[in-house]
Amino acid sequence: MPTSYSLEHVQLAAQLADLKQEHYHTLLTLNALIAILTSKGLVNDAELQRTMNRIDRTLEQLIANLAHPKVSVDQQR
Repeated sequence: MPTSYSLEHVQLAAQLADLKQEHYHTLLTLNALIAILTSKGLVNDAELQRTMNRIDRTLEQLIANLAHPKVSVDQQR
């Protein structure tokens, strides 16, 4: 008889497999959209790279702010 511990592992593995499948589908969709946009001349590689860099910097800053929130003057009192 399987233990609840081993059942949890099986469920976790199934969830991970689902996430991998979703991730693959998302990447496939994104690559298709980029291919269509570039083939139609609506976006070029340089523009795409600049936008990716800007979004990456913004997300990194948001993550840093969440990890190390600044204490406001009101909170110090």
